[in-house]
Amino acid sequence: MLSPVNNIYPKYNYNFYQNNIQKFNISESHDFVKFTGKSPASQYKTVFDYLSAEILAGNKKFDVNSALLSAKKIPQAVKELFVGDTIYTKYDESKVSKIKWKSYIPEDVRVYSIDKINKARQVRLKQWSDVLAEPKTIRQESPELASKLEGNNSLKFVIWNAVTSEIKTDNRHIPVPFNEKALLETINRFEGILPIDRTVTCAKPSFLEYYTHRLRDNVLMDMGLSQNEQVWVKIPSFKHDLANKNENVQKLEILSNRNWCTRSSVDKAEDALTDGDFYIMLKRNPMNMWEPLVGMTTHKGKIDQIQGKDNDNIIPLNLVGDIKAFIEKSGLQMCSGIFDEGPKAVQAILISERLNQKSGKISLAKAIKDKDAEAVFDCLGVKTSKNENGMLEIDGYKPSYVLDKNHGFTIPYSMFGIDEDTLLQNVEKINGDFILKFKNRLLNTTMKKFPPNLKEVTGYVVVSQEQYAKYQSDILRVVNGKQNKIIIKNV
Repeated sequence: MLSPVNNIYPKYNYNFYQNNIQKFNISESHDFVKFTGKSPASQYKTVFDYLSAEILAGNKKFDVNSALLSAKKIPQAVKELFVGDTIYTKYDESKVSKIKWKSYIPEDVRVYSIDKINKARQVRLKQWSDVLAEPKTIRQESPELASKLEGNNSLKFVIWNAVTSEIKTDNRHIPVPFNEKALLETINRFEGILPIDRTVTCAKPSFLEYYTHRLRDNVLMDMGLSQNEQVWVKIPSFKHDLANKNENVQKLEILSNRNWCTRSSVDKAEDALTDGDFYIMLKRNPMNMWEPLVGMTTHKGKIDQIQGKDNDNIIPLNLVGDIKAFIEKSGLQMCSGIFDEGPKAVQAILISERLNQKSGKISLAKAIKDKDAEAVFDCLGVKTSKNENGMLEIDGYKPSYVLDKNHGFTIPYSMFGIDEDTLLQNVEKINGDFILKFKNRLLNTTMKKFPPNLKEVTGYVVVSQEQYAKYQSDILRVVNGKQNKIIIKNV
């Protein structure tokens, strides 16, 4: 990376520096050296002109020549983006094939989910594009906001880019909801940044991050909770607060993490409140902005599902104590049992605790992250040895784990975040049974290919009819052609 001018060009290079100012677009009055069409941050007429230039310089999809990104030319460059309002069509739809799904989610559920997500995106984005294209429609409700938007293409562009920035073909994010008050507060905050401070202050938090914070903080202020560092919010179900149904759905959408389905503007948040109350734990992050860390649904008065911010069925260990304390203090009970797409509250906490327990010097979570199959098997209590060629021998295989023997809580490996194809990649021999099919379909294997290095299974191979048809030659090979060692289950 190039160093600042005063470091590159000491006095013995002064003449070279003076002779090449125009050639390299270097100005002695600039905040920093630029080798593109962009001007120093402080030279842009407005902070939104500067932000527009930054966005266009870093995003090729807008196809704007870098020569048009200077302080003088950026207003016209942005104006041309809005010709015909084609700017509002530049967003992506989710693709089923590009999503990283939990391995036990059925294909039909995946397709249905993505259809709903794309419809939700269309609804939410139309709310934003309608306002940005015709600010006069909100003049009565928010005359100051309408005035700021009218004729200000750079501001509109920054807002639209923020709203669509989280939407990609490989995720299921829904855009943030439109809110006049939060948007005006965010605009005012950025307008208040001094030109000399733009480079640093505009970077973090971003426009979208600050707007999202304002949405949440306004809700918490109305609830008298904004002064805290960490809060638990209860959003009542329709059964418990039917009179405020719409307001509670909006609260849930706003306070939800972007990874949660309750961020949806179509029906997910409403569905979540149909049966029971919803609890959210929020905490201020290092930038003093609200971040939702835990979401808990209820079913028949009990905590049903618990999710961390990543919505991966795994609760960060550092939050387990807070969750347990809140549940106990609130006099709540937890559901148990696995009968649908994810672990219930009891299992969710047990999963987190088990992932962080160590076997020897390594935890299960670390072993999974490192793709260390030998360590993973060791943590799961599967006897393992490594032969001379580095391949593994294991004492039996079934893709499920008993979390609590006293209560019979069993989960599939996939709920630990284990990829079975990676786990079995270097297994050469199974001294015992190789079980891929269970009566409870949620405990079935999620492997996508037969273990490539597996040569022998000394016990039985238990599979479904479909699995047998798919892997027949490999299965016969590892049992040395002995048909009586293959058990095919159709139930």
